[in-house]
Amino acid sequence: MQKESILLVEDALSTQLIVKSLIEDICELTCVGTLNDAEKKLSAHDYNLLILDVELPDGNGFDFCKKLKAHPQWQNTPVIFLTGATDTEDRVLGFSLGAEDYVVKPLEPKEFLARIKSKLKKKPTAQIQTSYKKSNFVVDLESQRIFVINSDKTETELHLTPIEFKLLAYFIRKEGQVVSREELFTAIWGDSVHITGHTIDTHISTLRKKIAITSHRLRAVIKKGYCLELAQEDELKSSN
Repeated sequence: MQKESILLVEDALSTQLIVKSLIEDICELTCVGTLNDAEKKLSAHDYNLLILDVELPDGNGFDFCKKLKAHPQWQNTPVIFLTGATDTEDRVLGFSLGAEDYVVKPLEPKEFLARIKSKLKKKPTAQIQTSYKKSNFVVDLESQRIFVINSDKTETELHLTPIEFKLLAYFIRKEGQVVSREELFTAIWGDSVHITGHTIDTHISTLRKKIAITSHRLRAVIKKGYCLELAQEDELKSSN
């Protein structure tokens, strides 16, 4: 039986080791120390539970939780705050953002383990959203299909390979943002897989051809990566 997976976002190695010793027997635990790395992991994998510190090197856990709960892909992922902040106001804020629980450091081992087991057993009452719309794209996560909404409101399916689906779905979530090759490597293939720059260039090239029927283009940003954005009017004319 496959273990359920938990993502721990905590920059203190000592706390990572404590949590690992307590729960690694009941779950597959992944540890990261920054919100940026957490977002990469969440984009590449579905987790049953997120344990989130509040004060992190690159941001605030409360703000990150608010961002997750507003995102169709992650809004149903249970969140437990793990923090040294004991103020009542912080607890209230955490729960108001949709957190399942709020655990204060230092950890009480038996209580913490019981809380984790309880959250893993709890089934979400909300229906998990398996598709979402952004710009003129409709992304179906369950069937791994992407559709383009035409000017007459009809939909045209883009015939994509599994890798192309993952790439385009990631670009759609990051629309307007420059995505580096390193970020794509981690989000699409994971840290353990070695992919060459030529491989990703090939996938980007074929993906560009397939989205030529849309109003968007994949723009290469020199020495930075790629950006999915609306094409200029002259670009659209030249492609017709």
